[in-house]
Amino acid sequence: MSPKAMSIAACLTLSLAGAAAAHHSNAAYDSDHPQTVQGTVKQVNWSNPHISFIVETDVKEGPQSGTWVFEVSSPGVLTRSGWTKRALQPGDHATFTYLPLRDGKAGGYLRKVVLQDGKELTYSLNPGEQ
Repeated sequence: MSPKAMSIAACLTLSLAGAAAAHHSNAAYDSDHPQTVQGTVKQVNWSNPHISFIVETDVKEGPQSGTWVFEVSSPGVLTRSGWTKRALQPGDHATFTYLPLRDGKAGGYLRKVVLQDGKELTYSLNPGEQ
């Protein structure tokens, strides 16, 4: 391979690595100020690349009222952490701990769910860690 071709290949590889890192960035979420809200699951979207839950909060007025969208990691990560497709279903009431969106919209990156029976649903991006 010519030096010019190698240089182009290296630039392409580096630019694609940057795009992949940006996709998995949590920059949209405020990781310094986790929040908690109670609500009822309205919809579950269990699909790649990220699972999401639509939740109607218990709060009737104020900034936490309304319908929220919580993004979670991939089905593979949750499955390895003990979740199943049926772990959290529409109609389930729970407490949701999340990293809020920096733009102030109703949603965030879900970190933990505590069901009414006290069962905790958590996950780790690193196998063997919870």
